[in-house]
Amino acid sequence: MTVVPVTPTSRVRPVRDAVVGGAAVFLVSAVGLGITYAFARQAQVESVQRELVQVARVAASTIDVDLHLRLDGPDKDGGPDYQRVVAPLAALQRNAPDIFYLYTLVPAGTGFVHGVDTGTVYRAPGDTSERLALGQPYQIEDADLRHTLETRSAQVNAETWHDPGRVYLSAYAPFFDRRGHVAGIVEVDMWARALEARLAGLLFIVQVAAAGLVLLSLASGALLLRLRRAAAAAEARDHRRLVEVADAHAAAEASSRARSEFLGTISHELRTPLNAILGYSELLQEDFEALGDTSLQHDVRRIAAASRHLSAIIGDILDYSKLDTGRVVIAPVRVDVADLLHDLTELLRPGAAARGLALGVDISADARDAWVDPVRLRQVLLNLMGNALKFTERGGVTVRVRRERHGDRRLTCTVYDSGMGIPDEMRSRLFQPFSQLDASAAQAADGTGLGLIISRRLVEAMGGTLRFRSRVGRGSAFRLAIPSVARPARAA
Repeated sequence: MTVVPVTPTSRVRPVRDAVVGGAAVFLVSAVGLGITYAFARQAQVESVQRELVQVARVAASTIDVDLHLRLDGPDKDGGPDYQRVVAPLAALQRNAPDIFYLYTLVPAGTGFVHGVDTGTVYRAPGDTSERLALGQPYQIEDADLRHTLETRSAQVNAETWHDPGRVYLSAYAPFFDRRGHVAGIVEVDMWARALEARLAGLLFIVQVAAAGLVLLSLASGALLLRLRRAAAAAEARDHRRLVEVADAHAAAEASSRARSEFLGTISHELRTPLNAILGYSELLQEDFEALGDTSLQHDVRRIAAASRHLSAIIGDILDYSKLDTGRVVIAPVRVDVADLLHDLTELLRPGAAARGLALGVDISADARDAWVDPVRLRQVLLNLMGNALKFTERGGVTVRVRRERHGDRRLTCTVYDSGMGIPDEMRSRLFQPFSQLDASAAQAADGTGLGLIISRRLVEAMGGTLRFRSRVGRGSAFRLAIPSVARPARAA
């Protein structure tokens, strides 16, 4: 027995797939969470920066610029003009608890000097900054302060400042004299503890989400592991079934081949003695006819008839086995279809006449010449016409041959009979091997039940079709249609 190999194509690895799936869920979600955190953190920082810039602008708008310009020497430090300038700034600081330092700077040469300082009248709780005197040089190199002077617009630190004991942000806003020149810059320092609290809360939320993300990834991996294990088990079952089906198919094919080879061998072995029996029976029949012994002549005739019938059965079995194993060769040649049908009718006419049945042929002029396999066409038509005569009690059988007018102009041969017709429940058995119609419905139907299946397979081997229609009590029509063009011989 030949076993058809079935190679599994599955590459399901449940544990690997679960780990990869869980890691993918974690990675994708983590990237999304990280991006969300980054945007949320940036939004919080920008919100605080906007608030601080707004405070700086408000502080700059409260300054009496003319009075501030009069503070041009150390002797003015703490004086009445100084107090009048710093008062609104101190009031603003008192109303903004996170503002711990608010003062002004005045451009001087390439740098800055200190102006007024709210620390002289108000010190925010927790502020330990040292107060800077009026006119004292500003020693810190601050790019944002320089940028404020250059752009003449409010600026804020992009990052927080870290001093011992405090983290803060600074914002700068210019104020202008009557000529539109920058008279000074207000600097507002704000503790970043509110921002830090917001960011800490945001970070806590992200950490909780990350923990949930880990659990989600583990749950996803566990679910995927379960699903992939189920899929692997299902694929294993399917593979086993495929192997079983393949083995069964191979066994069936091997059995079919063995049966066909057995039938072919037995048929060949039986034909040899049968041919001898037929030959000797014909010789005996001639001898007894010459001797005038009619009784023995009748017995020998019955032996010859039985031998011919048995030879026909063996021929059907041999043809069936050849078709089953694909050893029938179709060899189309140019054929005179009219001559072929004339030979067939002459062969069948005596039997038809003995039963009072008419046997006719209707062939069109353009259908006489065709490229077909004459041996196989003769075999099919003989079988169809013989069946038609066998199951017809009154009327007759007509063979109609035409050339189709469309497509590849195939040759069509239709065998009509006026017999008993085929009941609906019997139609499915017509083209089954070793199957016959119920003999009680008509004359006893001798034979193997292979005639129609052999005919259909021969017609299909010639590239054609064999179909039928029938009405009970009205007769049947079997129609074969085959190509009729020159083609090379091929195996069926």
